[in-house]
Amino acid sequence: MDSLDWSKKYEVLTISRLYLHSIGFPVDKINQLTDADMQRIADILQAQRFDAEFDEEVTFTARIVLAEKEKTA
Repeated sequence: MDSLDWSKKYEVLTISRLYLHSIGFPVDKINQLTDADMQRIADILQAQRFDAEFDEEVTFTARIVLAEKEKTA
């Protein structure tokens, strides 16, 4: 693999108004949210989620995927 392959990014967290609706928020409440509000929600989620525990979760999840690959090899 070249360095471009190694630096390719994969999206981990995305939110949208459609997502908020899918998890139970009513349309009238979602319509009250501005783009700035949505960005604030995303920023708060990112700050909460991407802490020191994130590295541990990535390690755990990657090990599960690798173990599954070994079973099918």
